[in-house]
Amino acid sequence: MNKPNIVYLMFDQAKASAMSFMGNTEIEMPYCDSLAQKGWVFESAYAAAPICTPSRASVHTGMFPQVHQVTCHQNRAPYNLPQLAEILQDAGYYTAAAGHYEPERNLCRGWHEQSPMHERGPLFESWMAHIRSGRKDVSWSSGAIDVEAKDGNSALLTDRCLRMLDQAENTGKPFFLHMCYDDPHPPYFVPRPYDTMFDPDELTLPETGDLQNLPAWHAIARDQAGIDKATDSDKRKALAIYYGMIRYIDDEMARIHAALEEKGLLENTWIILGSDHGDYTGEKGFFNKSESHYKCLLHVPLIIVPPKDSDEPNPRRIDDLVSCVDIFPTILKMAGVEAPTNQGRDILEWVRKGHTEPLRDVVFAQIGDYHGYIKTSWPSGMPEAGRHKSLTHSIRTSTRVYIQDPDNGDEAYDLRDDPNELHNLTNDITDPFPDLRQQLEQFTIECAALREKLDVVPGDRGFVEGWE
Repeated sequence: MNKPNIVYLMFDQAKASAMSFMGNTEIEMPYCDSLAQKGWVFESAYAAAPICTPSRASVHTGMFPQVHQVTCHQNRAPYNLPQLAEILQDAGYYTAAAGHYEPERNLCRGWHEQSPMHERGPLFESWMAHIRSGRKDVSWSSGAIDVEAKDGNSALLTDRCLRMLDQAENTGKPFFLHMCYDDPHPPYFVPRPYDTMFDPDELTLPETGDLQNLPAWHAIARDQAGIDKATDSDKRKALAIYYGMIRYIDDEMARIHAALEEKGLLENTWIILGSDHGDYTGEKGFFNKSESHYKCLLHVPLIIVPPKDSDEPNPRRIDDLVSCVDIFPTILKMAGVEAPTNQGRDILEWVRKGHTEPLRDVVFAQIGDYHGYIKTSWPSGMPEAGRHKSLTHSIRTSTRVYIQDPDNGDEAYDLRDDPNELHNLTNDITDPFPDLRQQLEQFTIECAALREKLDVVPGDRGFVEGWE
């Protein structure tokens, strides 16, 4: 049988709890819901980092940030770790990427065709129209971009993707197509009619609990985010626009699927749906993101849909923990390619064998070591207090989480009693989960040893103002 095609569709900053197929009844996502009915839904998928660049570097290298050294927004990927597209290209695949896939931070190797939003032209202009929207003094401003949906950035990205699909088909080779939408990345602005698709008054704001229970940096960051200036109406509106941005992408992804179907390609094409990380959208009194390890930032949607009418396992929902680093060896298994050294685990073979044993007992995340010059950066960034000078780590099971933060103090949450991570146990207990802390410390030692073994040469770091 010919090697299969692989289409990897990615949101930017879409959290799992905002997905209709993950149980959110306040949003409608017809296309993604249809994928969930056709494929394998991973209900406990977690990113390796809570912000774009480190998370995407982990997906494309199969390594955690401490190993690939992209630990914050100032890093570029190392030159001497093979990237997913490179490996597939060497294996005979035609590879193409479009959108927000971080080529400017060295995640650009191995693409025969690539169309980043940062190149001058219509994509860049539409992207700039988005990121320049909103107030620069608060994180929660929201509204409409004054264009029709067909002229918005996500629709133009889809147009570009459809041309890439034509080119990929013309090569006669199996293809790997990576479509990276920028929505629902803030600022919370979206073209018409998606700005009015969800009624703010009908939406539920998340529980915030006693914000004084959280680390001291939170209060500083909330001030930098202008949270006190926001009414409940402002917050609901931002949430409604966030949902509108997600629905916009849902409709655009459906156009790609329709093209695959029209070309008769679904019979030999894997489809993967994911996101790089999540968003606060009101949780913990925040909007946007930070260099933090909370569930709302790390828990992401993940669906894998096998080729149509294949012999792969039937559609199912799987609650076992998986990490986004697992996508790396899984895609290579789909392609029949041997994976190089990596920290991921093969989801494909695990599901084929019935996933009777957990793929992972715990998931890890790493972020921080930031020493650059980005300060508070609204409307599209994060609060300065949300960046951390030390590398922080977390370990998470289905019931507990431990966060190691040398600068701000460790955190621990018992998810059985506190699913929204509102009560930090380190305020009450000196060492809440010693077993998790010890396991986390051992993991960081293993990461350091692997980095040394592979002689990873860190990419450039941005110490010069303006580089970032």
